[in-house]
Amino acid sequence: MGAKKLKHALLTGFEPFGTPRPMENRSWEVIKQLEGEEIATDKSLVLCHCYELPVSYGPVAELVPKLHQSNDFSIVIHCGAGWPGAVRVEEFAHKCGYTKPGNDGEGDVPTDNQVPGYDTADKLQTTVAVDKLKDELVACGWEKVIVGSDAGHYLCDFTYYISLAEGETTYKQRQRQAPSTLFVHVPPERNDLYSDKELADIIRAIVRHLA
Repeated sequence: MGAKKLKHALLTGFEPFGTPRPMENRSWEVIKQLEGEEIATDKSLVLCHCYELPVSYGPVAELVPKLHQSNDFSIVIHCGAGWPGAVRVEEFAHKCGYTKPGNDGEGDVPTDNQVPGYDTADKLQTTVAVDKLKDELVACGWEKVIVGSDAGHYLCDFTYYISLAEGETTYKQRQRQAPSTLFVHVPPERNDLYSDKELADIIRAIVRHLA
């Protein structure tokens, strides 16, 4: 049997946000568990690269493209704190409609309330078959996984759009295959549905599915 192919996964969570500012953002508490982990599948070994993103439009617009260009990622999973009662795999990301300020205050909104720098459609769809992924996760016992159609028009949606747009632009320019890209919203409160460890296991299952 030959050696397994090494792949790279970009996994991100967010810093705390809101008023009053909490001590933690559950998305990062989940994602950071996978830093440096090698996830094995039948044919490949996926090395996880984990980053905590700021909840601020300008820094995200600068940082996320740099992360993409730092490696040939075949898998990208962004994770954010979403809504109670479900783990949501988001299907779409939006270019416009970003009016809610980030952590840096009232001026922390993007110019023209939209993602800068991409001549891409107003709404981008992941290439991942999200319904098939959801069904597979449910069959494995993760019954509260659902598919979402609106990532929220905040930093989660903004980040997701950048990564999908990177797949359509700079990866092609570099003559590289675009990564399989997803955004996953987890419940914001600890032990809502699943523990942090269980949510990390869901992310691992998604990585294996995409590999």
